[in-house]
Amino acid sequence: MTRASIETGKITLEDFHDHVVGLIRVERKPDEALELLSRHYRVEKPTLKMGLPKGENSALGCYVTREKTIYISTQEYLYDPYIIIHEFYHHLRSVTGKHRGTERHARDFALDFLKKSGAAPTGSKYELGPERVR
Repeated sequence: MTRASIETGKITLEDFHDHVVGLIRVERKPDEALELLSRHYRVEKPTLKMGLPKGENSALGCYVTREKTIYISTQEYLYDPYIIIHEFYHHLRSVTGKHRGTERHARDFALDFLKKSGAAPTGSKYELGPERVR
């Protein structure tokens, strides 16, 4: 799959999911993945920052609506597709005004996205409680 095919939108949905996950996990370009996700869903791209905002100390990642910013706790989680996609869900729901931003919905969105990419997680790593991913 070429960059041109992605930019012109001539890829299958499965390839889209696979490419987003690859950008995060393999190419280590989560910001490019957020750009692609934002174009696909036709929303503005959220800002991505390392570290957690004041008052958050145990989450792996969180989304701050008023800043339109995804915060990731450590570099390890910056390249975790589940965390990035989970937090993007919160951004998507916030900017579209369709607030169904519960942790369960965000978890299901991320897991479904990973499944469609062929990168479905195994084990309990992604059975995170709402206190770990916000």
